[in-house]
Amino acid sequence: MPVHLFGRPVDMERVMAIAQDHNLPVIEDCAQSTGATWGDRKVGSIGQMGCFSFFPTKNLGGCGDGGALTTNDPEIAATVRMLREHGSRTRYYHEAIGVNSRLDAVQAAILQIKLRYLEGWNAARHAVAERYQTLLGAVPGIVLPTVPQGGATVWNQYTIRIESPPEKGSEWRDRVRQFLMDQGIISMIYYPVPLHLQQVYASLNLGPGSFPNTELAAHQVLSLPMYPELSTEAQARVAHGLKDALAAI
Repeated sequence: MPVHLFGRPVDMERVMAIAQDHNLPVIEDCAQSTGATWGDRKVGSIGQMGCFSFFPTKNLGGCGDGGALTTNDPEIAATVRMLREHGSRTRYYHEAIGVNSRLDAVQAAILQIKLRYLEGWNAARHAVAERYQTLLGAVPGIVLPTVPQGGATVWNQYTIRIESPPEKGSEWRDRVRQFLMDQGIISMIYYPVPLHLQQVYASLNLGPGSFPNTELAAHQVLSLPMYPELSTEAQARVAHGLKDALAAI
């Protein structure tokens, strides 16, 4: 399952080549990447299935929870429609254990209207990201996000890395975040605990050090304010605050 994290598309050409060699189905996680592309194709249309989230913080968000699955396979589409209706194709007749997972009609109506504005909102996010790249490009001590060659990012988040020695863990990143917070600048830490260190997977015996690059990234990532309406002035304040925070540590 390739995850188009933070709105940045995965190299789907490589993924599909590997999947074809090993006869594997590909399910794209598009929760943060609605509108992103790889080559001339939208994410969610390349693998066998694409999974989208309409949580309010997403590029295309409703006013509550919701999501969608995309596929070009008629059999998969029919099976998913059956499973979302309590495993029933015909009312009161159930052939599988399904769920009640229909998108609420009110959310669907809201999303249908907001969909008209998605392309413009994504373009505005891109402009915000470009300003960040300019404002922070020469700042030492951080690693900026990159845009993959061959893909178009939709910037659900703008996530940097605070460079720090592995032995420092998340100390430097956390100090930067607290400094920003003291200045009234909100930032977020997404996924602070890697999957292999989650309690639910303790039985795998993959302790600290099993995936050092993953663990280092989890200790360094920091997401800065990112939304289509972020003004140039507000963004400059974020950049200045970040520079002051880095100098302070």
